[in-house]
Amino acid sequence: MRTVWGGPFRAANVVVLVGIGCLSASLLPLHAQQRDTRLIDAVKRRDDKAFAALLRAKVDVNAAQPDGATPLAWAIHLGERRMAEALLDTGANANTADEYGETPITLAAANGDADLIQRLVAAGADTHAARWNGETAVMIAAGAGSLEAVRQLVRHGGDVNAAEPRGHQTALMWAAAEGHADVVAGLIDLGATVDAASKAGFTPLVFAVIKDDAASIRTLLERGANPNLALPSGATPIIVAMQYRHTVAALAVLESGADIGVRDRAGNTILHLASQVGDLKLVGALLAKHADPNARTPKSMAPAGARGGGPGRGGAIGEQTPLMLAARSDHEEVMRALVAAGADPSLKAQDGTSLLMTAAAGARLKTFKYAYELDPNVNVVTATGNTPMHVAVAMNDRTQPEVCEVIQFLADHGARLDELNAAGRTPIAIADNLPVDLAVDLLTKLITERGEKPKIPSKR
Repeated sequence: MRTVWGGPFRAANVVVLVGIGCLSASLLPLHAQQRDTRLIDAVKRRDDKAFAALLRAKVDVNAAQPDGATPLAWAIHLGERRMAEALLDTGANANTADEYGETPITLAAANGDADLIQRLVAAGADTHAARWNGETAVMIAAGAGSLEAVRQLVRHGGDVNAAEPRGHQTALMWAAAEGHADVVAGLIDLGATVDAASKAGFTPLVFAVIKDDAASIRTLLERGANPNLALPSGATPIIVAMQYRHTVAALAVLESGADIGVRDRAGNTILHLASQVGDLKLVGALLAKHADPNARTPKSMAPAGARGGGPGRGGAIGEQTPLMLAARSDHEEVMRALVAAGADPSLKAQDGTSLLMTAAAGARLKTFKYAYELDPNVNVVTATGNTPMHVAVAMNDRTQPEVCEVIQFLADHGARLDELNAAGRTPIAIADNLPVDLAVDLLTKLITERGEKPKIPSKR
């Protein structure tokens, strides 16, 4: 959001003078064509002695670098307040701007220096000053997290609701985006519009959600922000929170009346998303607000995946439940909470994928065993001919030994090892292609122990 001042601090623009290390050299007269940067150099070196001598010699306190940066600008940027005040006392212009539009007051705002802002205002600085891109001093101070700097600027005429022209972002959005809850509250007290929207439709609440800052979120909601105001995409703040996997933000919005019936673009409910992320506290809060534990994702118009290696390969699977997503993501405690709230483990997805199959695709052995307790059919077959063994060979954030533990458990409980799916692929063929070498070796061994030969031997 924030534009870092590029003016006098870009290496290519810094004028380095050779031979000014001593006081006497710094007081030598300059030729007519030379730009007098002796005072700037003294400020940059934080050389108090040379700085004072130059002021006594009455050098030009407004002499600027080629990009327009003055000694005052440099003193403020470097946090040298005594130098800045001395420059103001000797006539430094409080409203100079470099080629990027940086002024002394925007630089003081970036440092959150309320006292210096007050001093600059007394010297005639314009509190409406903005960078070349329209970012105002109030915005900059808000982003820096200085409430007192914001107050000083607004008290002397700064516009609390000014929006920069490119993104239409306001100071309140900047404060929320940086997680400055105290500044958020202060800006609202000063008259900031709580539900102002940027050009992209982002409100301060959405910026706070993206930051995952519960304090700013609660402050905005307590001051009247709409928890259900949607972006142009249709996503509400709680959906945005889940898109970023920011469960703290989702809980904060949920506590303030967020609609739990909304769905994301893929048709997932908030409970689907929370179950997939595995946040037990959020899942519990949603269930306490009567979220449906058997909600289904929409039917898929895409062809179901026949190639194996996990539900969804080759096409999204429709009609999945939160329990299925929790199983695939290896969240046993979330599964138990869903079941306790009435989740039905017998439900199948659109293509016939079962709870056990979703667990086989991503869960580790402990969670997989719990899925087996709920749904013990190890030989269920989907519309595309996949069995639990076809999907078990995929790693999906598991290690190869963890994959093999699930394969061994399935084999020990009677799972067929070498079936062809609709694409003509066996579990060995899928594992060989991924590749998951340990799974290939284990399946080959298990099939051989049953007195058979693999239908499609490994190509390795």
